[in-house]
Amino acid sequence: MITWGSLTFAEQTLMRHAIGGRRLAGSVQVYGIGLRWAGAADAPPLRSYTDAEQRKLIPMLAATVLDLIDGGYLVVQESHHAFLRPSDPILAGSQVRDVLADADNWIWDHERSRHFYLGAPAAVREQWTEDAWPAADATGLPTWNELTETEQDILICAQESSGMLTGDFGDWPDPPADSSPAERLAFVEEQLSPLLPFVRKGWIEVRHMPDATSDAFTVIPFEELHSAFADPAMRYQGEEWGIGLSCVFTYAGLAVRRGGAWRL
Repeated sequence: MITWGSLTFAEQTLMRHAIGGRRLAGSVQVYGIGLRWAGAADAPPLRSYTDAEQRKLIPMLAATVLDLIDGGYLVVQESHHAFLRPSDPILAGSQVRDVLADADNWIWDHERSRHFYLGAPAAVREQWTEDAWPAADATGLPTWNELTETEQDILICAQESSGMLTGDFGDWPDPPADSSPAERLAFVEEQLSPLLPFVRKGWIEVRHMPDATSDAFTVIPFEELHSAFADPAMRYQGEEWGIGLSCVFTYAGLAVRRGGAWRL
């Protein structure tokens, strides 16, 4: 078996996705996020890829998937369920080529009824999981029980990937409606204080999610967090899930967690 380090960035991204058993739809965004976190010159700016940008990359990524399939490293499965089941079929031949050639299968769609997943054989997962998700030195970092309840809630939210901090389904309450501007800012400063160290160290990324029917997002830089969380429109006052401000672990944050930080 070839080594993890000999894989291209696109191959590593797709294999990481496959080892995790993730959906094909949305994987182009994951590729762009990885480029940005790696500081690559061709990374997207502090936002998600547009539809057109995703479609431009799909032929390259589709060819990469086919090469990995030919090498025995990756499989594509189809499921009509919300989650992949062991009995769901593995696609091969013209079936998998047709699926990968259809750009719509790569684009996240909340109304999709057919779901395609990337997967990896057991031997591949065993060989590459630690390379795909390396551990970082977590010496001196607190255990789970040494964290405050608010810090624990933040880490749970980040681990969920789609966890929301604000909005109708968010973990954090809004400032009181009758707050003055100064009171609102003081409320936000207190609310943000446990989150800021994680963002400052590059372990958690905060995003604004503007649309419940799309995977589009904008990254909120550290220096703009206070203004973003003080903005009612950014926090979102409506009743739809998936709109507002969210947080996710970066690869660096996941590495620290795998290294033993914040363990029970």
